[in-house]
Amino acid sequence: MIEYQLMDSEDAKDGRVELFWRCFAPDKKKEEVEKWFDEVKNNQGLFCAMDGDRMVAHMAIVEPFENRIRGANLSFGGIGGVTTLPQYRRQGLIRGLFRQAFDFMNEQNIIFSALAPFNFQFYEAFGYAHAAQMRIYEFPASLLKPLKGPASITFREFCEGDEESVQRVQRSMSRFGSRVFIPKGQVVDKEKGHSYVFERDGKIVGFVQYKFAQTGEWEQKMTVSHTWYAEDEVLLSIADLTYRFGSQSKKIEWHVDPEIPLEFFLTEPGVAKRSKSGYMMVRVVKFREFCQQIKVPLFASEPVIVAIEDEHCPWNNGVFKLIPVSGRLEIQECDQEPEIQLDALHLSHAIGGLMTANRLRRMGGLECSQEAAERFTRIFPPDSYVTYAGF
Repeated sequence: MIEYQLMDSEDAKDGRVELFWRCFAPDKKKEEVEKWFDEVKNNQGLFCAMDGDRMVAHMAIVEPFENRIRGANLSFGGIGGVTTLPQYRRQGLIRGLFRQAFDFMNEQNIIFSALAPFNFQFYEAFGYAHAAQMRIYEFPASLLKPLKGPASITFREFCEGDEESVQRVQRSMSRFGSRVFIPKGQVVDKEKGHSYVFERDGKIVGFVQYKFAQTGEWEQKMTVSHTWYAEDEVLLSIADLTYRFGSQSKKIEWHVDPEIPLEFFLTEPGVAKRSKSGYMMVRVVKFREFCQQIKVPLFASEPVIVAIEDEHCPWNNGVFKLIPVSGRLEIQECDQEPEIQLDALHLSHAIGGLMTANRLRRMGGLECSQEAAERFTRIFPPDSYVTYAGF
């Protein structure tokens, strides 16, 4: 008989080690897996499926991350460590764990949730939709332009005591869209990374990190990440420093947010190999509270009536009139005929940021008039979700 339990991290440690060892690292010694949990911080909620005394499935809601979603700091639930012993799979245990987790998030007033999927279709069944975007550029180092940053911006190596200022710069990237930020203490990889801050008038206004790997005899590959800048001019200084570091490497792999115009810094735009990263999926756990807290564009001025049917978060169910007012969104329950009907997955697509209501309608995922879809899209325009934290 399977029972579901909300457990304390310490009480659950032995069961988690066994579960993660068998499912995630069967090629390693169990002692190596145990070390992972010595470094793991507390979770908001740890949900376990138990067969007697044995833990057979597991799901965690990670500790809160700093985040800014559609202009608001929303209470956040990141789902991680979803796993089931092989012999217990295909029995609906994860469905049971999600039921526990969603109830917990509702009680704790956690409004927004995200996860890194092992399978998109699996998590779509729980109302999560793909919403994240990052880009990876790979190119020969010789393609970098020898640019010169502004004289007013200087750079130096990252030092102890810089982290809070660097985090402020990281948070400034939310001006481009939604974000979940790297938590304190994890911004810099001190063992493997070469990290630099950029300053103007004594204030840190930029940050970048480089890592190096040997790819062949006398050949190095440089990976550039955490390209954060509070002012556009700082990006030129980051490109300047990257050119200097790149001269000792054969290849460069640069991870950037979608809004960073990296090709501007290459001698031959279009030659770099580009791939997409950012496989996070998101869903709103508490729709009313989400609407009440987010910011919406000032050009959104007309209301729209939506009906929501959410199997896993039934407190979201109902017919609502969404009324944009001066950059905010009012939500009212009503008994009028809905203009748009949404299940949990299509709701996540329509407000997640990549798939707008307009596009969703054109692709056959939304039944409504074009005019209603346009009004909904003006309230929830494209807003690419970017995560710097994995869970």
